[in-house]
Amino acid sequence: MSLPVLLTFASFTLVASLLGPGPAPSGASDRIAVVGDADDEAIVRQLRAELSALGFEVLAPEVPAAGDELWADDLGAVAAIRVVEHEVLEISIVDRVAGNSVRHRVAIPQPHTEEDARIVAMRAIELLRASLREPQEAPVASPPPPTPSTPSTPSPTRPAAPRFFIHLAPAVAGSPGGLGPSLHALLGLRWMPHRHLGLAIQALAPTVGTVARGPEGTAQIHTALVLAGLHVSFVSPSARWQPDAGVGIGPAFLRMRGSAAPAYGDATDVVMSAAFAARFGLAVAVHPRVRLRLDGHIGALVPRPLVRFAGRTVADWGRPFGVGAFGVEIVLP
Repeated sequence: MSLPVLLTFASFTLVASLLGPGPAPSGASDRIAVVGDADDEAIVRQLRAELSALGFEVLAPEVPAAGDELWADDLGAVAAIRVVEHEVLEISIVDRVAGNSVRHRVAIPQPHTEEDARIVAMRAIELLRASLREPQEAPVASPPPPTPSTPSTPSPTRPAAPRFFIHLAPAVAGSPGGLGPSLHALLGLRWMPHRHLGLAIQALAPTVGTVARGPEGTAQIHTALVLAGLHVSFVSPSARWQPDAGVGIGPAFLRMRGSAAPAYGDATDVVMSAAFAARFGLAVAVHPRVRLRLDGHIGALVPRPLVRFAGRTVADWGRPFGVGAFGVEIVLP
């Protein structure tokens, strides 16, 4: 074979090695494990599809035990990707020389869509490919000069679950004590220091009251409540549908303004009681920071407020009472 032919073949070989993806992996170097819970199906499915398209053998093992840093190496895989608590992708690269693994993290937006899942999967795969390429791109020397390790790209800060919420809604309240329903405006604030437990306060302000009637005259009655207590969320903060519950205690105020018949006198009175209530709610996310909420309260007032005309009890309110509200909840940044 002539020298020009040899030079041409060597040139084509060099260009192909620089531009192509490199030699096809074999053995453990082409295995990558991907694990996640059922709630992470969109991201896990996207990761497995992209890795398979790149020629990797994708393993689907059981979720490893916490603290097991070399679980990917035990499977014979060169790397592993795990969804941690629905909020971050943890990428582990096995370093068999050092006997440990190098970890990177990619944050998952909360709550996330199918498009978010695709973007997060692509970012994770790019980071994985860059990490796997580093040993191949290291210069070869004899002996190799000491070179400082290249710092890995800092992973984004893990996004915290939403902690503060504000709730605005019209509400209807009623009690089977002889008075009709009344209309209210509900304002609620909630703080969630934990993914599933938090503290909430709700204020029920009167807008349209109810009326008590008797031979002695009529009375306009307006009721206000303030409830503070515990909030319990039953699902992950990233879930679209959010069932929850809570209990609360606080003061209740009944303002009664009487219009007396000619033989009697007008009077105005404000009665205060203690309110105890349980709440059940359901929210659905229509935007990452906006939810629609439906809430129902049932409770009792102690002592029970009484409506009296000239010493005669004509109605009472609060044993029990119920409140229904449908409105908007805003996730604060």
